[in-house]
Amino acid sequence: MGTHKKVIDQIKIDLQSEDKKVLAKALTKTRDKGNEHLITPLIELYSKTKQEDIKQEVKSIFSEIKKKNSIDSLLFHLESKNNDIKELTLYALWSSGLDMTDHIPKVVEAACSGNFMVILEALTVLENLEGPFPEEDLLEASTILQEKLHEAEEGSEKDLILSMNEVIQQFENQIDLN
Repeated sequence: MGTHKKVIDQIKIDLQSEDKKVLAKALTKTRDKGNEHLITPLIELYSKTKQEDIKQEVKSIFSEIKKKNSIDSLLFHLESKNNDIKELTLYALWSSGLDMTDHIPKVVEAACSGNFMVILEALTVLENLEGPFPEEDLLEASTILQEKLHEAEEGSEKDLILSMNEVIQQFENQIDLN
């Protein structure tokens, strides 16, 4: 087993520790040596801890993800039933600047099955995309949004979904112009 794999495996173990010092060291090591294999353990830590400082540290680590191969590990968590996990995942995707152009339907699906904050984070992800956009992805996203709008009750969540729909329409208009 390679040295880096051993380090990652030890960090995974330490991220489950109840000892605050061990946990703090594990989070520091994650910043220095972490990779996509630590995304799930970090999300598990985020969802189970009650300590706000730990939640903020995980969020901070997620905002600095720069490796494209992290996208697939993050996308998996958009399917979570837990809104906090979806919100954290979407936050990580937009704040780290990862290109989500090829994953628009997944972002829209997460939004349509989430609460206000999930929808807001998803809208932020979409608003920061530059394209070019795959036409079939926009069609799929538009269909998902139309279904959600049809069943959504009036209120702030529906307003955000409407805004998201407008963003998708703008992307479709860019395709029509080309």
